[in-house]
This record gives sequence, C-alpha cells and structure tokens, in this order.
Amino acid sequence: MKHIKFNLCNLFVLFSFVLVYSSCDKLELQKDYDYKGEALDPHVDMTAWEFMNSRPDIFSIMKEAVEYAGMQEYYSQTDSLMTYLFINDTGMQTFINSRGGLVITHVDVEVVRKFLQYHIIRGEYHAYNKKLPVEPIYVKTMLKGEDGLLTIKVNKSSANSVGSPIANGNIVVNESASNFKSKRISSVTSNILPVNGAIHVFSDYAYYRKDANYTPAF
Repeated sequence: MKHIKFNLCNLFVLFSFVLVYSSCDKLELQKDYDYKGEALDPHVDMTAWEFMNSRPDIFSIMKEAVEYAGMQEYYSQTDSLMTYLFINDTGMQTFINSRGGLVITHVDVEVVRKFLQYHIIRGEYHAYNKKLPVEPIYVKTMLKGEDGLLTIKVNKSSANSVGSPIANGNIVVNESASNFKSKRISSVTSNILPVNGAIHVFSDYAYYRKDANYTPAF
C-alpha cells in the first residue's frame, strides 16, 4: 500500500481553496445602478473676500497684499458685480520678485494698489451660461487710464464642432496681440461665482504694455 505524503504547505493551500470556494455562495452579487451625473454648481454663498480668506493655502500672499493696500472693501462689497482675477501664491511671489522684494510689504504700497486694481474688472465676465465670447474683448478695470487696458476671453475647445465654437471654460487675459504687448495669462481655475461677481484664478499676473518702450504701472 502506497502512502501519500502531504507537507504543511500543500495542506494550507488546499484548506484556503475550500474556504474561499465555500464563502462565495454567501456573497451577494453587486447590483447594477445607472450613473446619474450632475452639473457642478459654480455658485458659492460668500463674497470674493470671504472666498479668498477660506483658502489660505492658495491665497495667503494675495490676502496680505489686499490688507497691505487697504482694499478689503473692493472684494467684500455687494453693491455691484465685479470680475476678480485672483493670483495664487506662486504668481504673487513672482510679482514680488519682479519688484526686488522678498515679501509683499517690500513693494511700494501704491504699486501694490495699482496691481490689485488692474486685476479687478468692472462687471461680471465668466464662461458660465456662455456669457463670455471666445474672441478677446476690452473691459474696464479698476485701474484708471491707459494702464488699465485689459482684454478677456474664454478659450475654444481643442476639438471644435462645425459652426459655433465650443468654449472650454478656460479664461485668458490679454491674449497675444489683442492688447498691444501686454502680458498674457491663462487661468488655472475659472468661473467661480461668489455673491458679488466672478472669480478666475491664475498662477501668474498680468499688466498693460503698449510697446517695448512702455513702462508698466507695476
């Protein structure tokens, strides 16, 4: 009579197989559910100033700049709708470095004030409900005079259909050749709608420049 020999490893594998197989009968199969997508609501129940304060991880330097310039009221007012171009910490640090400083308080306060005024547009401009065209348009900023000239548009989708262009929601300020030699910036987040207008977020800052010999205001 032959003796069948099992080592401990073989016994463990056999036992595991039996255990898993017997457990399968007790498992309920996953039910199929229809996926129901919902459009994201861009509205936030707060002012632009409150939104800025709610994200210190992104806008800590801009918040400091607003307080340094004494311009909190521009962002907290609710008498009229404004379009706020928020610059994140990366873009704000680039601005500070361009002025030869390390922190925002190293920059002249009047320069900071002009910088912030240029990044606030009178009126509400965003891509929600197709309110912004795909071709650049001139808008009025809070910065008076020629230095306040700025263009804005919403980008076309890279895959356009025949007929009207499709907007992808990305906001571009000072599209190349649309506003002389002004600095072009493109949003990293866009179409946030606080109670007092619209917010678009950028990782760089913009300024007006007429030609190579023109010195920007900030």
